[in-house]
Amino acid sequence: MAEKDGQLNNNHDLIQTMELPMVDVSILTQDSNEKSIVIKQIQEACQTWGAFQVINHGVSEAVIQAAMEVNRNFFDLPEMMKKEILELGSRDMFSPVKLLTFQRSARGSDLLQRDLVRLYANPFEDFIDFWPTEPADYREKMGRYTKDVRKLGITLFGAIMESLNLGPTHLQENFDKGMHMVIANSYSPPTPESSIKLGAAPHSDHGIIIILRQSSPGLEVLDMADGKWKALPCSEGSLQVLVGDHLELLSNGIYKSVFHRATLSTRTTRMSLASFHNFELDEMVEPATELTGEDCPKRYEGCSTRDLIKHIFSGEVGRLIDRLKI
Repeated sequence: MAEKDGQLNNNHDLIQTMELPMVDVSILTQDSNEKSIVIKQIQEACQTWGAFQVINHGVSEAVIQAAMEVNRNFFDLPEMMKKEILELGSRDMFSPVKLLTFQRSARGSDLLQRDLVRLYANPFEDFIDFWPTEPADYREKMGRYTKDVRKLGITLFGAIMESLNLGPTHLQENFDKGMHMVIANSYSPPTPESSIKLGAAPHSDHGIIIILRQSSPGLEVLDMADGKWKALPCSEGSLQVLVGDHLELLSNGIYKSVFHRATLSTRTTRMSLASFHNFELDEMVEPATELTGEDCPKRYEGCSTRDLIKHIFSGEVGRLIDRLKI
């Protein structure tokens, strides 16, 4: 598993596509035998792959494509204009809107880079006025997408808690008032003479669940079964759901946050939208007491979303959650 620590394999021809389960979200709103089958499907997916796909999820393809397009247009704005729009005088990593170029070194000499804009989105009314005003339709199109994906996140959280036998309303209030961050990533090809490569080094994400959509293939996940990198499916009509670090912690290690990376070789810009669903910034998250006991002792110390984000921006090697293991 040496690749997990940062080594990149650029031979995309050898990368297989991960066969992730496809979950029909519409069944989760029904009271039927089919629902229990879908809950079991989610349980197996979170244990085996740390990810699954969803269809009939309530976020229309038109809304998704509009959000992709308006973010592409935003990143195409002149650099000074983007900075003026977002008033980037502050270096605060917790500012409600943040634009940055994110660079990370992979093993060897590779320096991987992507541009991103991060938006806080819950409560929606508290943060919409911080969002970009250009392009003129940015707030409208991203607002529609953000609201729809938030509803999906709430539905999936209840199903995941039920899959852990904690009950569909377990910690629901905490989740409802928790943080929602949407990150739009732009992978614009560097100039030919640049030593920088397009992509993101292997990592897992903070948060409970991450709901993702790619404009084109490029994201790869580490298959827990065989230790090989496999391409994440990218198909119209579906969204991908990733297990985050806080769900691994909350589940006492029953579910594992998935390692993933972006290793891209393209002449065109690739976009992705990642919706991070967390508890409140300073809420300490620990293994659920119902999932600990004599037969299964507590495996992690607690931490907050603030702790996880600080660790990411610190540039330290390794995951904070690994240091929390008891």
